[in-house]
Amino acid sequence: MEKQAIQPFLTVANYNLLGQQMNKILQTIATSKDTNVVQTVRGLVQKEISENVVMTNSEAQLIEPIYSVTERAAGESYLQDLKLYVIPFKPITASTIKSLFKKEKKLKLPNLERLDFQQICYFAWDDLGTHRKYVILEQDDKLKAIKGTFANNTVRGICAICNRHADVGLFTTSIKGNVVGTYTNHSNYICADSDTCNQHVTDMNKTITFFERIT
Repeated sequence: MEKQAIQPFLTVANYNLLGQQMNKILQTIATSKDTNVVQTVRGLVQKEISENVVMTNSEAQLIEPIYSVTERAAGESYLQDLKLYVIPFKPITASTIKSLFKKEKKLKLPNLERLDFQQICYFAWDDLGTHRKYVILEQDDKLKAIKGTFANNTVRGICAICNRHADVGLFTTSIKGNVVGTYTNHSNYICADSDTCNQHVTDMNKTITFFERIT
């Protein structure tokens, strides 16, 4: 694998998509002895990736081993190598957060020490004392701040951000209405665990569209 010639070109969502599609192949191999079925799934995976990941020819060649994967250990090792080509989320510091949420007088800062910027499509944390959820999203090379309330009780359902079945809670944001003093609330069920949600995001355009709609 040529590691110096190619610069990072995969978004975190792209990387998640590659892992998801590779798992489809491995699951098919594990459950079907029909080589035609396996080949069909390989073809569908290649089509899904080529339609959703923007790549040059050399970048496309770099991920070709995914289509011929046969063993999980080798596949996971290959995905780990591909992480070198993931574009990390824009760096976040305590100062960055304070500037994004400067109107919040008692902002509870999250723990940033454990944060892997190559594993997040968006950053979110909860203030359990106030039931607030804070979200930072990267769009057009800039960071965007979003806040809302998050219900304590969770249910099994479909997350509006990653579109996967998970433990979800009601996330409510408010935006000013056209009439002074009025507000419009937007409530959607999203993953209670933002880390898991991030791992499930495979289309960043859909994620950005969701946050634009509720703000």
